[in-house]
Amino acid sequence: MIKNNSFLINFFLSSSSKLFSSIGLITFNIIIIYFTNKEILGTLTTAISLITFLSIFCKFGLNHATLRLSSIFFEKKDILKINQIILTALILSGLISIVISVLIFYFEKEIATYFYNDKNIRGVLKIFAISLPIFTFIQLQKSLIKSFKLPALANFSDIGSLLFLCSTMILFFEFIQFNLNVYRISLFFLFSCLFTFSFNNFILFYLVISKLELNKNNKHGFFLEFNNSFIKSLRDYFSIDFVNYIIVWGSIFICTFFYSPATIASFSSTYWLAYSLLFFPLVLNSIFAPDFAIDSYENKKISLKNSFYKNRNISLLITFPIFIILFIFSENLLKLIFSIEMYEFTYVLRILLCGSFLRIIFGPQVLFLNMTDRQSIVRRVTVSIAILQIILILLAVIYFDLIVLSVAFLLTNLIKHIFLFFELKKYFRLN
Repeated sequence: MIKNNSFLINFFLSSSSKLFSSIGLITFNIIIIYFTNKEILGTLTTAISLITFLSIFCKFGLNHATLRLSSIFFEKKDILKINQIILTALILSGLISIVISVLIFYFEKEIATYFYNDKNIRGVLKIFAISLPIFTFIQLQKSLIKSFKLPALANFSDIGSLLFLCSTMILFFEFIQFNLNVYRISLFFLFSCLFTFSFNNFILFYLVISKLELNKNNKHGFFLEFNNSFIKSLRDYFSIDFVNYIIVWGSIFICTFFYSPATIASFSSTYWLAYSLLFFPLVLNSIFAPDFAIDSYENKKISLKNSFYKNRNISLLITFPIFIILFIFSENLLKLIFSIEMYEFTYVLRILLCGSFLRIIFGPQVLFLNMTDRQSIVRRVTVSIAILQIILILLAVIYFDLIVLSVAFLLTNLIKHIFLFFELKKYFRLN
């Protein structure tokens, strides 16, 4: 009974903070369109998609490895190992992100001219280059907070939460009649990253690590340890992270090279509305992730299987009515929320909704396999599917339209989950 009450409280708090993050994505799009125009939103969307893409290389799988191993060491109250993970992750990601930021500064003109053909993105890229190391550290902090079984607080590190803070600044400066432009809004994003980074440090070092007093007399302190499972798992986790980017941001990123900023703004708004269907499943994933890692480490086979299906069944129960409402009223919602009246985007939204719902039907397969030290399986499947998806997306944007692109997205999503389904069944059968 106590355990059930704890789960319900955790679910309620995590849902509330995730709602904050999800609202941020939609609110940002609405506010930018209302106070500026779709061209500025398109430029900002391009910059955000770029920094999200580059952060994959900066993290190099460190976020997934941190989540899995920190969950185990936190359960064992092994401060020494947690310290090793924190220091190793910070040094590796810091070095990579600084190098990439310098390259963006140096080649900003070429990136703006030859890649995007958008003069407005010059200057914006410099600001986002400064944001990149901080944004990367925030993603690593998020993994640590999740591993410490604080999923509600981890949600404040989502990109949606950063955009919500950015939107708040926009509203404030609009209220005092401060002239807004794309460069000042980019600065607001940088300030949002700095605030979130500071807030996370307070949570990690004051509310959590300072309370782990059992091993505080440990003399070893912080040091690097490269020859361990943490480092060895990074290749698989990086590949998975790269593929996840393609799944979540890839379509938008590729579209930035072929469509106008206004079209990108409409497509990204439609995409994020469809992705909002995963609100509750993502909340549940943040709650179950440490349990998957710990139960796998302790070889609790029955508990693992029960947790997986509990996660999936709760997700289905909650999201199915939401899916029906979004599917039926797609046209009305696009007009009401984003002022999108082209009927093409109604089809796009419905197809993308089906793609999101597929993920719920199959359950948290990627998360489960990652947290049970089977990330190599996920890597093999998802990398193969990613290659197919890139080819189909390129064919769609070059020769067809956004509807065909959405179908390509749905098809590759289905194929990926079918392959992972058989791998999952094999795992349950062997165990």
